[in-house]
Amino acid sequence: MEPTGEIVPRKFRLTLGRLAALACTSVIAVTGCGGDDESKDPKPTAKPTADAGLIPVAQACDGLFDKAIAKEAQEPNGPSKVYPVKTRSTDQVSKALRGESARRSTPEDLCTLTDKADGKELLDITVAWTPHSPPSGRSVHYTTTVGPEDAGRLVVTCDIGSSGGTASGGGRSLEFAMRDYFTVSDHSHAKLLIASAKKITAQLDCQKDPEYPDPKVVAPPPKPGLR
Repeated sequence: MEPTGEIVPRKFRLTLGRLAALACTSVIAVTGCGGDDESKDPKPTAKPTADAGLIPVAQACDGLFDKAIAKEAQEPNGPSKVYPVKTRSTDQVSKALRGESARRSTPEDLCTLTDKADGKELLDITVAWTPHSPPSGRSVHYTTTVGPEDAGRLVVTCDIGSSGGTASGGGRSLEFAMRDYFTVSDHSHAKLLIASAKKITAQLDCQKDPEYPDPKVVAPPPKPGLR
């Protein structure tokens, strides 16, 4: 088309510019507009469930593993991904514990990890009622590592009164226990057990809130190069 020589007023040019910008905005989500069309990595959604197959170590045990624990689990030759074995939810475990009438109950699995489906166990955290109690004056007591089969124990006083079975003869205590074939540090054991206990006791509504210690106090972090 031959130029007409007409001058487009400045205000009209600005209006056209705004219309073009709006049109770009309306289609950018579908086709892009004037830029590269490389798709970005999708944002993570909900945490993987127990039937999600192999997942990164950092997402293990419903988020109980922090970066430091995940790093320990992978060193020096640990797996970068693990398989979460199907276990009952925190709500279901708490309900089962409320219904227990014995002072010592069958351990409930809170988190079980293997290296693949039906593979080698890497870690297991359980909880059960126990006749043992923390030392006098304490509501929580942590026992340090004694080996992979008994990698740490946490006893927590949680008296749920008449609503929790028919136990008699004083308050009730929960025992959280761990098997660990990652062989992470004792500090990590303390963090995992305390975090697990907090989830369960929050659901049980203990008559007195347990006074959880700082993991750094009961099991100091390892020095660099040591576990």
